[in-house]
Amino acid sequence: MYKKFHLIALITLAGYANSYAQKENVASRFFFPGMIGIGIPSGDDQTSMHTGFALNTALEYRPVYTNSYFYRFNFDNISNQYHAVDVAVPTNVKYGKLNTDFFLLGAGYRRTVKFLKLYFLIQPGYNISNYEVVGPLNSAYSINNISRHYFSEKLSFGAEYYIVPHFALVFEPSYYHLFSVNNAYIINPSYVSINFGFTTTLF
Repeated sequence: MYKKFHLIALITLAGYANSYAQKENVASRFFFPGMIGIGIPSGDDQTSMHTGFALNTALEYRPVYTNSYFYRFNFDNISNQYHAVDVAVPTNVKYGKLNTDFFLLGAGYRRTVKFLKLYFLIQPGYNISNYEVVGPLNSAYSINNISRHYFSEKLSFGAEYYIVPHFALVFEPSYYHLFSVNNAYIINPSYVSINFGFTTTLF
């Protein structure tokens, strides 16, 4: 977690320094949002989920700087500790970690409201949920990583405060939902994340 935080801090400083010399060109239409925050799981009767860590990285293309539509690809990660309270869950690890990766692509709309830029974003995508299963191995036990794959969707609202034209602080709450195939059980079907970070151009 600390390595992820230091990486985001380093990118933030580089983008902030670069933004002072930024000129309008094709590269200035590409922004790189990066955020960290908390991932709040839904949980259910079978599992007790704990609030975890969320990391969002993205590439955004803006045909127009603001008051227009934009397009964004996200790679997001949310990790939570869980407590299984029912045998229906697809793992025999009673206390474990659920690690989820989201690959999302969608479109949104951004508009300037006084000193803020506000946006709404819809992104369908793909989810990989990872957890552990314990199994027998000769006279001992082995711990195996299991991955489950789901279609997913993310809805986001955001508020940006621009310190300079190409560097902004960002607050973004989001909602994620995983879709089950053939009514298969999902350890955690939905999340709410609350993230803080920045967006900047790097060129």
